[in-house]
This record gives sequence, C-alpha cells and structure tokens, in this order.
Amino acid sequence: MNSYSGTFIVVEGGDGAGTTTQSKKLAEELDAHWTAEHGARRPDGGCVGDKIEEMISSRDYSAEAVALAFATDRMLHLEEDVLPRLENGEVVVSDRYMYSSIVYQSLMGADRDWVENINRYALTPDLAIVLDVDADIAMSRVESRGEDDNIFEQLSFQEKVVLKYRELARQNSECVRVDSSKPIEDVFEQIMSEIRSASLF
Repeated sequence: MNSYSGTFIVVEGGDGAGTTTQSKKLAEELDAHWTAEHGARRPDGGCVGDKIEEMISSRDYSAEAVALAFATDRMLHLEEDVLPRLENGEVVVSDRYMYSSIVYQSLMGADRDWVENINRYALTPDLAIVLDVDADIAMSRVESRGEDDNIFEQLSFQEKVVLKYRELARQNSECVRVDSSKPIEDVFEQIMSEIRSASLF
C-alpha cells in the first residue's frame, strides 16, 4: 500500500490482453483519473514518450536504452501527474506500469535485476491487475485491430511475455492475475471482485 491518501491501481498484461479496454472501464467505474505508460499513449503526451514510440517501432536500440527511456518517462509521469493526484486523495488507474519494463526489457536481453534497480524509486501501486491470456488469442486480437506492429507483437515473443507475467504475479504480493480470455464484461467483473477483496474502497 502506498502512503498517499489516494489509491493507485495499474492494469498490466501482454499485447492484446485488454489492458487499455479494462483500465478505461475501471477508471470510469471508480470515477478515477485514467492514464497510461509512455507519452504517446496518454492524454498529457510527453517528449520522452514520443521517443519511446520511435524506439519500440525499430530494432536499432538496445534493451538497456529502451529500459532507461521507459524508466525516465515513468518517473516524470509520476512526479508531474500521478503523485500530485494521489496526494490530493484521488484514484489513479494506469494502463501499464513498471512491470511492463521488467517483463519486456528483460526478454529483450537486459538484466532483470538491473531493470528492477533503475525502477526502484517508482511507487509501488496499491494493486496491480495482471491480465492473463494465451499468446495466440492475444495476437489474434492485435491483428484484428489493424494497427502498425511494434517489435514486441510477435507470437513467439508474446508466448514468453505471458510466462514472465505469470512469474511476476507470483513473486509480487500487490499483483493479482485475472483471466482475460473471457468476454470483456466477465473480465471486468473479476477485476472488480479483486478490488473488493483487496478492500481498497
């Protein structure tokens, strides 16, 4: 639990797991502030986030450079947007957070302990919902969106992502897994059940 009067919840998972859909539904249900990792995906933008978009659309950058960019953007986002809201007693729901770096950049080749170390000042959320779905289902969802691929949206890579998220959820007490292979409303009801179980409100 964080020491602020507000509540910080993050929704995590691999590509196609439904993090954006479910985090936005959750923010609406809780009358919370919705935000997202890296600037191009969140309402307030961010110059580092714009660079991240370029980096994850290319294979020209090392895993370490990508991890550092995400860590920098994350701390700026926390200090400029998230923490002031938590201090004011608001509820903040984030589409992805530091767990994505631990999973994705370690699979890219960066040392996991090092990735965790450069994110050690990132606030631990009150609850992290890890959406769990097999990679083949997730990739079919990604393909149906018809968006430009990033370097992570490959079935073989996402199969490893799923396993890493499951491992991470077992290792961190603030994380809970939710089966996101089910219909959207069923997944959302399970998320709400986990929130009630955590006695956050």
